Amino acid sequence: MAVLGLSTGYSLTSTIGPPESGKASLNRWVLVIVIIGILIVGALFSLIYYSTAQVSSKTFSYSPPQDARGSYSSLSISNVDGLVTVVPWSQPTVLINGTVTAKGLGSSLSTVNLISSSSNGDIAFQALFPASAGFFLSQSYTANINVFVPSTIRFTTVQVSNVNGGVRIESLNSTIVKLTTVNGGVSVDCVYCLNMTAASTNGNIAATFAALIPEGSYNLTAPNANLNFTAPSSASFRLSASDLNGSIQILGFSGMFTTTQTSFNHTFGTDGANVNIKSVNGQITITGT
Repeated sequence: MAVLGLSTGYSLTSTIGPPESGKASLNRWVLVIVIIGILIVGALFSLIYYSTAQVSSKTFSYSPPQDARGSYSSLSISNVDGLVTVVPWSQPTVLINGTVTAKGLGSSLSTVNLISSSSNGDIAFQALFPASAGFFLSQSYTANINVFVPSTIRFTTVQVSNVNGGVRIESLNSTIVKLTTVNGGVSVDCVYCLNMTAASTNGNIAATFAALIPEGSYNLTAPNANLNFTAPSSASFRLSASDLNGSIQILGFSGMFTTTQTSFNHTFGTDGANVNIKSVNGQITITGT
């Protein structure tokens, strides 16, 4: 019994003592690394915050001259990011105005180029942005462009292109219309449009027509979004619609229905205009008013 008691006492005494110097040094290094990591993360978040908090903007205005007849022929607007609107007004001249905004650390309005030209009634206006400076600086630029056109004239061509912004056209009067964007929606209202094309990769398209010209052509394409086509219920046109993963719905015309067929062809009235509507993952709605 005495031997067992001595052995137990020795074991307890041998496990108690000062910490080993190697373990203490390791713990200090771990603490230093954790503190440095926290400081780096904090600095990173501060950089991102101050980058996004820096915002500046300016307005612009441009009045293109008329041609020798005192009118205009064509209109071309090009943008990268921001809404483009074209609306009629009672004035006899065209006015282009809007706002440019720069966001992010190091961003500068002076790097945005607004290029305008006018020759013989052909108007062109373009917004050019600098290349992205990277994620950490988070620089971004937008230009919201407003175009006011005389309500009394008919353009030969109206063309609007965008990338990350929408296109909105009201009461348009033009022989040829071409509207394109990638990540924005398109909304167009035509008083008179003979040949019209509207396309968006990821944005919805809504097109309304006061009339369909018998010899006209109307083309809407939105692979990953919805399409809405509205025309008078009395209009005559040949419809060709295709939708791989969505449905095609007809409203306001005789024989209203919804189909899940990938393609649908039908003649409304007696021949007339050509209407082509295409989607892949969206819904197609054709409405008669």
